[in-house]
Amino acid sequence: MSEQMTPRKRMLASFARCEPDRVPVSPDISAMVPVRLAGRPFDEMFLDGLPHHGYASASVAEAYVNAVRYYGMDGWYIYGSLEEIIPEDRPRWESRVVPQPGGGQIRYQVATTPYGPLTRTTIFPRTEPPWEAEKPIKDLKRDWPRLRAVIGEDEDWRWAPDFQDRHRIGELGVYSVAVSIPQDWWFFQREGGYNALFYDLADDKAYMQEVFAFYTRYALARIRAALAARPDEIMLGGSASSLSVSSPALFRMYDLPFIQEAARLCREAGVFSHLHVCGRSMAIVEMVAEESDVDVIEPLEEPPGGDVDIAEVKRRYGNRLCLKGNINTFEFMLRATPEQVREKARRLIDACAPGGGFVLSTGDQCGRDTPDANLFALVEVAQTYGRYR
Repeated sequence: MSEQMTPRKRMLASFARCEPDRVPVSPDISAMVPVRLAGRPFDEMFLDGLPHHGYASASVAEAYVNAVRYYGMDGWYIYGSLEEIIPEDRPRWESRVVPQPGGGQIRYQVATTPYGPLTRTTIFPRTEPPWEAEKPIKDLKRDWPRLRAVIGEDEDWRWAPDFQDRHRIGELGVYSVAVSIPQDWWFFQREGGYNALFYDLADDKAYMQEVFAFYTRYALARIRAALAARPDEIMLGGSASSLSVSSPALFRMYDLPFIQEAARLCREAGVFSHLHVCGRSMAIVEMVAEESDVDVIEPLEEPPGGDVDIAEVKRRYGNRLCLKGNINTFEFMLRATPEQVREKARRLIDACAPGGGFVLSTGDQCGRDTPDANLFALVEVAQTYGRYR
């Protein structure tokens, strides 16, 4: 039996497709479950006013680490990033937060640019995570120059040299820096969601290629800065690039080249690259495994939310990729009994654990009301049945 490892070392060994002491267990609890455990309203947790440079907020990140301790799981800390050093003359977002009579808050933001004002609005409910009520890009050719002015130009992009929150997760898990892939990034900028996004790609292809070329330069500059600070991994975020809504052709055209270059940079730096694409993703798994240096892929969602047979992926690509997944969150983890969770976890371990390169996990984010008993059951199976000998 292998010597007991820290959660961080256990995850890193699996990312390297080696056999650690046992199968790591890292259900995607992201924000909803940790905030529930913290017992504070979601809006207060997300709008805490504390310094923070990554996903969510300092309070949510701290709640996640507390949840890792509570469940005894292996942590996957996706809240980190470097502080961007913004020149004084670059336009910045100015915020105004308005409490709502029925609870929750609304944040109104405006950036005054040489090309006109840019606005966005975010709703922060008390009982669930925030969502964008108004995105920056309403009119493509009017608003893109304004957003570009906020992002800045190549010669202005600088980041602080060190992570300020790495101590928070320590050896409880891996420290990740999340960077969106192109379609995913544009979805979160574009008013009108997928409909507008796909019309942009169809009606203004040349213009959008310029937009994505600019974003690629910016995102790769972020990745290079992050790699110099030595995170455990770079997480390439592709939730909105899912083939549940996009197509293999669009993914190949706009996302795959970025992923290939990002993964190459990570490989050269000796840092793991980790792709997250939820929903239908089997065609993406094939592209990434056969045409990139990506090390880890998740959440490999099973039907009905996705189309992945994770046992097949293990057979075909277990020598190329570490697999993280893939128990359904929006139905199974919410409604199954703990014994059903244990049974499913054992089946996944049987199919995917041999030889290493597997992290027992869930699909995209467990819902707020996921029973604690089900999460404890998942952890229990990894700690007992999932031991390597």
